[in-house]
Amino acid sequence: MSAYITVTTPMIDRDLLLQALADVGFVEERVVVSEEPLPLVGYQGDTRVQVANIILRRQHLSAASNDLGFLSTPTGYRLIVSDYDRPRFGGAWLSSVAERYRAREAERDARLRAEELERERERKRQLVEAQRSAIETKAKKLGYSVKVERNQEQVRLVLVRRTY
Repeated sequence: MSAYITVTTPMIDRDLLLQALADVGFVEERVVVSEEPLPLVGYQGDTRVQVANIILRRQHLSAASNDLGFLSTPTGYRLIVSDYDRPRFGGAWLSSVAERYRAREAERDARLRAEELERERERKRQLVEAQRSAIETKAKKLGYSVKVERNQEQVRLVLVRRTY
C-alpha cells in the first residue's frame, strides 16, 4: 500500500484547473468532480482515507496506479498523489498542469478585459445617443432644424434656424 503525499499548488479556480487537466490529456470523461470530497481508491481497489474534489481514477493512469486527486482548500487546490505515482505525476507533470493553468487564466483575463472594454464602448455610445436625442428634441422645440452628420465614431449636430 503506497503512502500518499500532499503538494500545495497555487491553483484556485476549479474550471481553469479542469481545463488545464484537459490540456494535458485528462478530458472531462476521465475526471470525477464533486463539491464534497470523495475518497481516493488504491491500486488494489481499496478505499483510502485521503479525499479529493477532483479525482483522476487509477484506471485512467496505469494498471498499477492509485487514484490521483486535487483537494479544494481555502488557499487553493492540493495535489494528493501516492509515492508510487509521484515519479510520473509529481513535479514535472504538476509543473505542466500549472503552466497550462496560467495560460488558461491569461486567456480568461484577456477575454474579460475585452468584454469590459466592449461594455464601456457601449455605455459611451448610449450616452452620446441620449445626449444627441436630448439636444435634437430641445432644438426642434426652439424652432431649429437639426442635421446629423456621422463620421466613424463622431456625431456632429448642425442646428439651422431660418429667419426672414
